[in-house]
Amino acid sequence: MIIEEKIKQPNGETYIRKYLRGKQLGRGGFARCYEVTDLQTKTVLAAKIIPRNSLQKERQKQKVYFFFRL
Repeated sequence: MIIEEKIKQPNGETYIRKYLRGKQLGRGGFARCYEVTDLQTKTVLAAKIIPRNSLQKERQKQKVYFFFRL
């Protein structure tokens, strides 16, 4: 499965980065972690996939916001 990430640059341009999703590494309360491969650089990474519908409560949004600020 191909995963697309939209990246917005400071100059306002947006580009899409594509990844190939691999095996599941783990899962938690509202997200799953997968091994992914960047299709451009062939770098293997880990990605946390959070379904949008799991972020409906304000507390859940705060948890994700805090995580990305670390």
